[in-house]
Amino acid sequence: MAKRGQGEGTISKRPDGTWWARITVGRTPDGKQKRKAFYGKSRKEVQEKLTAALNDINKDNYIDPSKMTLEQWLTIWMRDYRAQYVKPETYVNNESCIRKHIIPVLGKVALKDIRRDMTQKIITDMVAEGYGHSRISDVYLVLHMSLNVAVDNGLITKSPAERLKLPPTEKQEARVLTVEEQEKVIEKLRESTSGDYLELILYTGMRIGEVLALTWDDIDFEEKMLSVNKSLSKWIILPDGSRKLQMGFGSPKSKSGFRKIPLIPEAIELLKNAEERQKRKLIISGFKNTNNLVFCSPRGNFIDRNVAYEVLKRACEKAEISGVHPHTLRHTFATRGLEQGIPLKIMQEILGHSTISMTADIYTHVLPDAKTDSMMKLSKANDKNS
Repeated sequence: MAKRGQGEGTISKRPDGTWWARITVGRTPDGKQKRKAFYGKSRKEVQEKLTAALNDINKDNYIDPSKMTLEQWLTIWMRDYRAQYVKPETYVNNESCIRKHIIPVLGKVALKDIRRDMTQKIITDMVAEGYGHSRISDVYLVLHMSLNVAVDNGLITKSPAERLKLPPTEKQEARVLTVEEQEKVIEKLRESTSGDYLELILYTGMRIGEVLALTWDDIDFEEKMLSVNKSLSKWIILPDGSRKLQMGFGSPKSKSGFRKIPLIPEAIELLKNAEERQKRKLIISGFKNTNNLVFCSPRGNFIDRNVAYEVLKRACEKAEISGVHPHTLRHTFATRGLEQGIPLKIMQEILGHSTISMTADIYTHVLPDAKTDSMMKLSKANDKNS
């Protein structure tokens, strides 16, 4: 066991290879020491937890685990387990779930007193209030993850968020533009001269955040290739764990989001035209494109996603087409590609999906026709060989 100074706690390795630390946090009414334990997979992880607890004690912010409320625990969980480890958008979503759905119901209840029926009621009430499956799942995940960490830290013996009943997933087929609708949308986007980035989605299948974060060094006209290596992030997390609305570069949605996409002639022409228009606009306005963005606002800044939605909405209204958002353009690209015989594995890589099953699940409406076409090609090949 590692020796530490008075009041600094102790850290040691457990027989199973994990680490733990103990610290005195006070005394019981009969004068005995009250000890707090922390567990982790590495010495560094345990050290960080111990240091945070010592800082709280020194600042008189330490909360006795036996008196800790769920709200107090979630504040600690967001600060120590989320702020520095998840994307800003994920942090903001977690915070919203906690503030709007969990705290109003169970925030003041002692962590140790929460039962499974209490957490289930949060889910059941959300279903009754008409919330969608996605939002309900987000709230469930926050409860599940945070309470599991509470178990790991010895604050409770078992999680009251295990085996909760969730509403069944309502699978909805992705909206896809017909060929005729696609041509109309492109026509209306070109009339505005501000929808280049939306049209590019129809040629690359990129996500809207990836398109709005493109920089000119991501475009290789010689090799006719585009690199996806970042995405537009709307929030940043400050060192104290608080959030701030500020657009900037973030990482792609997942590891598979880092990818290269071949540029078809239509995409190359669009990008070159966009480059010329951008130069002219910035010269006239006098502003600089300091982030080297492929698509920027008249002042040279990032284009807000809400602006992109409005541009597409106006174009679709003029084309008399409804039910379209930027992700519809991504789905349309993938559908056209699969219809033209692009292999599912290649489409997975172009879209940046983590698994081929995800791609297949989303585009099941295309695959039966593709399967039939492939079998007919096989038949023709057999005829030639016979």
